[in-house]
Amino acid sequence: QKFGKWGAGLVLGGIGFGWLAFPYILSFAISKMVNLQEGSDIRNVWKAIPYLFDFNIYIFNVTNPLEVQKGATPILKEIGPYRYKEYKQKVNLVDDIDEGTITYNNMNSWYFQKEKTLPLTGEEVVTIPHLPLWSMLLVAESDFPAPLLSVINAAVPKIYGKLKTVFMTATVNELLFKGVLIDCSARDFLPRIICVAVKQNSKPLEKLGNNRYLFSFFGTRNATPEDARITVKNGVGDAYSIGKVVRVNGKTANTIWLDGECNRFAGTDATIFPPYRRPDNNSIVAYSTDLCRSIFGIYEKDDEYRGIKGHRYIFTLGDPRNNPSDACYCLKENACPKKGAVDLTKCQGAPLFGTMPHFYDSDESFLKGVIGLKPEREKHEIFFLMEPISATPLVARKRFQFNLPIHPVRYVNVTRKIKPTMMPIAWLEECLDLDGELMDFLEANLLTNLRLADGVKWTLIVLGVALCFVGVFMHQKKKQSERPVIRVTPSNSGSIQTDLSRSTADSREQLISSKSESPLQAGVILEPSLLKERSGEHISKKSVSAEDPERVGRFAGKLYERLSRAASGPPIESISQHLQQQPQIIMTPVPSDLPPIETPLLKQRTTPPQPAAEESGTYRIRSTGEPLVHSTHSTAESRKSQRSKAVSRTSIRSKAESLSSPKEKRDTPH
Repeated sequence: QKFGKWGAGLVLGGIGFGWLAFPYILSFAISKMVNLQEGSDIRNVWKAIPYLFDFNIYIFNVTNPLEVQKGATPILKEIGPYRYKEYKQKVNLVDDIDEGTITYNNMNSWYFQKEKTLPLTGEEVVTIPHLPLWSMLLVAESDFPAPLLSVINAAVPKIYGKLKTVFMTATVNELLFKGVLIDCSARDFLPRIICVAVKQNSKPLEKLGNNRYLFSFFGTRNATPEDARITVKNGVGDAYSIGKVVRVNGKTANTIWLDGECNRFAGTDATIFPPYRRPDNNSIVAYSTDLCRSIFGIYEKDDEYRGIKGHRYIFTLGDPRNNPSDACYCLKENACPKKGAVDLTKCQGAPLFGTMPHFYDSDESFLKGVIGLKPEREKHEIFFLMEPISATPLVARKRFQFNLPIHPVRYVNVTRKIKPTMMPIAWLEECLDLDGELMDFLEANLLTNLRLADGVKWTLIVLGVALCFVGVFMHQKKKQSERPVIRVTPSNSGSIQTDLSRSTADSREQLISSKSESPLQAGVILEPSLLKERSGEHISKKSVSAEDPERVGRFAGKLYERLSRAASGPPIESISQHLQQQPQIIMTPVPSDLPPIETPLLKQRTTPPQPAAEESGTYRIRSTGEPLVHSTHSTAESRKSQRSKAVSRTSIRSKAESLSSPKEKRDTPH
């Protein structure tokens, strides 16, 4: 019982510690640790992420621009990756302690990895849609009255020269960072008006002076604070609000999209997330300043990274035309983009659409409009693998493709035969595989404690279960060892047969009707090997249970009474067959001078007369475990007692013989 109690206590202790106490303690500790308070370790990591992202760029080269100008389907060839290292940091931080917020600007820096990019060098010449031209045309088409588009048509040759196609040719380095020249220095009125409109709506232009500009994808952003001024919660006092975006450029909501729900800032800044992510809380939300909207990651499955368990989340860009929850991500009524596309015209100041690479998880019409794309989940999906307790990203792939919707523009001759197409330009990939300092920080502050707690929990449970089994085993063993046993030591073998033949129904009824639990009800054991010395015969053992009360009563009733006295009778060899059908008895020799001991079934009887001790021992009955006590009576005294009580013995025997008759019925049981 003690082992069982201790075992149950350890099991309950392990369960309580592992699933109740430790998670609460850990949650409390993390809530105190996870905040962006100035000077904290978390803030230092959040402010300047202590590792470099892999940043890969792929360019789509148009191999048949002249045919496309005449209405053919564009044939594309992907060139890349051009590999860079990206360093992310936050600058111009301002804390508002009363509000519990931090305001900052993001700043990214890119470093070209020449060795990893080989055999590509960045000097490859590619052909892509003429982005400055198309930006001017599409902005004018959207904002200017239709009659003014003819003016645009006249101004195009003065700005870009005599164009044969709506495509431009440049090196990859020029497109990415160095820039492509746009000359707005013409003194004519119309070109200058158009250039002013383009400058106001185009972010990627770098001013050179004298109305000359450079257009590039990243040249104006490299190592330069971004325009967006972001305000987030610092998580002090509420770890679950950490990183939540509350304002952008001082505004609490956007004014870009149709509905207020889509304009609100939902989620974090995508660089930090609240702790304790659970699968039933099946999404993570982040606000992207590049898209001017929130994006949602849906829990997919549990996964592992370097032995660390995490939750995998996948991201989609929605379906505004068919999904009511995405319907508000439109710029105009009845002009929502197709599945998997985001209109970035107002967000980026350029008529661009964002999708996943190769139009993965996008409307099929996009893929049918070009030749040369092959969407694959492993290469083109956006996903996070996040450690759920600390919400630390273990593995992340942020992939995004920029596209230009080309089509014929009224009154603009150079676009007259263009086939409407969502034209891919390039796609980007940010890769995170946690390592280095942040991995060491996570290991030291969280994972070691988790493993220790897990070990303590299961150790307690295993020890508890083991002790329970030990307790059950010992209890069963003790229960078996406590089974009552009758031990008999014969001094006169002749009396055994006589006593067995005189077992009566009255004695049997007395035993069965007894309310007290008899040792015989649990079974008795015969140890016949001890009879071998006197009888020369080995009597086989036979178990008896309480399910055979008649046999138990008939045998044991008179056995308790008769075997307490010595009597003459037939030889002991004559009872072997009788004993084989009787409850088992252990017979052990004891000294003849041992006095009789009263047993439970004889409590209602008077002490029987002592038998004549003609042999060296006497009959007696004792319970299992009872010590064997030797008597001090001498043999002479025993003989004297035998002679003095011969008459009493004869009287008792005759009375017992009369009771053994089955035809007689008595009211008082013996």
